[in-house]
Amino acid sequence: MAGTWHGLTHQPLFNTSTMILLTDGRIMVQEEATKHWHALTPVNGSYLNGTWSNLADMSIWRRYYASGVLKDGRVIVCGGEQSGGGGDTTICEIYDPVADSWAIIPSPPGWPTVGDAVCCVLPDGRVMIGALYPSTACAIYNPSTNTWSAAASKATSSNEETWILQPDQTILTTQCWAPYQSEKYIISSNTWQNEGALPVTLVDPVMHEIGPGMLLYNGKTIFFGAQNSGGHGKTAIYTPPALPTGVGTWVAGPDIPQVAGKTIVSNDCPATLLPNGKVLFAGAQYENNDWGSPIEFFEYDPSANTITQAPTPANNGMKLYWSRMMLLPTGEVLFSPSTNNVQLYEPDGMPLEAWRPTISSITPHGTVFFTDYYTLQGTQLNGLSQANIYGDDCYPATNYPIVKLHNAGTGHTYFARTSHFSSMGIATGGALQSCRFTVQGIPDGNYDVCVIANGIASHVMSLNITRFRKPEIIDSGVKREFEYFGKLVFEGDPWDRKDWVVDPQIVEMQQQIKSLSNAVSRLSSLIESRELPHVGKEIAGAVGIAAGGTLENGREKKSRKSSIEV
Repeated sequence: MAGTWHGLTHQPLFNTSTMILLTDGRIMVQEEATKHWHALTPVNGSYLNGTWSNLADMSIWRRYYASGVLKDGRVIVCGGEQSGGGGDTTICEIYDPVADSWAIIPSPPGWPTVGDAVCCVLPDGRVMIGALYPSTACAIYNPSTNTWSAAASKATSSNEETWILQPDQTILTTQCWAPYQSEKYIISSNTWQNEGALPVTLVDPVMHEIGPGMLLYNGKTIFFGAQNSGGHGKTAIYTPPALPTGVGTWVAGPDIPQVAGKTIVSNDCPATLLPNGKVLFAGAQYENNDWGSPIEFFEYDPSANTITQAPTPANNGMKLYWSRMMLLPTGEVLFSPSTNNVQLYEPDGMPLEAWRPTISSITPHGTVFFTDYYTLQGTQLNGLSQANIYGDDCYPATNYPIVKLHNAGTGHTYFARTSHFSSMGIATGGALQSCRFTVQGIPDGNYDVCVIANGIASHVMSLNITRFRKPEIIDSGVKREFEYFGKLVFEGDPWDRKDWVVDPQIVEMQQQIKSLSNAVSRLSSLIESRELPHVGKEIAGAVGIAAGGTLENGREKKSRKSSIEV
């Protein structure tokens, strides 16, 4: 049984393009062929009923580029096959969703082009990209230092490839240039190694295109083919070795079914790993040296090792390469072929328990009065796969934790903002992972909290959010001013409570402290000027005369006057 499609209640007023899941649950959507970005914000947890708002513009318009979400929740975009900076631009920039602003970052040193570079966010949070044909170079960007470094070169150019992160911290790809074999990047040793010949033809040798790849919940990886081979598009399935340095094995997967007697292929298009374990992917009729239309949808079932056609959305009448999909925290999938019609796919089925992330603890960080953030610890916080894949034209992976809060009393659902991920790795097993989340804009109350990875939610943990409140004390004799004792420690007014009225006992204590402070200051001045009170002046005068001094009007003459009068 397949899922169902629904049109958004509020469709965008612009043509959509790349979609990226922000860590606060919003979907960041580029306006096609512009530098404009927008956000789809879920309403009470519903994306179907979500609303649209504008985000800050990036520096230039661009199409088909490397992108990714970083460990701190920011978003990197790099290059552009077409752009306001010229063809295959090298311009890179980072979006900060907290500040709603973009900042230019360095381009890979010495690279004449970046264009639609394939990319992958590494488990440690760095970002690796591959160069365009004919170069075989790769480079790694470090967000912590804002610098690039050279990585090992591949055997063939990475141009048009799809890179799939593996649980053993390697990256698997199929070559889109001769000899059309497979390679694997071993992150720990910064080396590429050959992973053998493919059992079927996946790459269109004319366009050098391939379809998406996907790491499955059974640990295997499937690649979807772009070439017409005997009347069908082909697939191939990879089984990883026991050790990262070993060589995996390939077998042919099921053929992509024909539709109305026409050969269907997946060239330059997206796929999503559904929470039920199946893969929803796009395809279209094979066209020589072109992309087909309309766009068809299929589901690959790893359990049965079969591909079946899925329902068709109402907005499928475009060429295949315009397709963009986004896996939502709800487990649903957005689809748009770069138009102003966005459809939502609601899959059937449920995830297995073993696929869920878990929560071990939620710990507040801050003071008695103010919680800066919460630290959430648990397992499998990034999920078991990147889950949302296109290839070289965009990188909308969702392997990072999203935190959802539900108030059973009010029925309201909110998404917190997550950041500071301990890892970007996938399938981390029983190892404890962590992230931070903030609850700005979320009302106080009792909440059921879950962490979500790739549309699969953990079981809930209870959390009470109670912020510091102003005292309920009113006294008409006390001046209405902001005088809580925390003012003695902190500068500013973090709760914006300048109309607070304070307990008169606290005011009296403050006045006593002020009197004592004045007395100490006065005594300090006396000591500094060596002047004593009236009761000691007679003796002081005598001492002064005995020392050779004189008295004038009862005072000893000094070369300087006391700074205060007694």
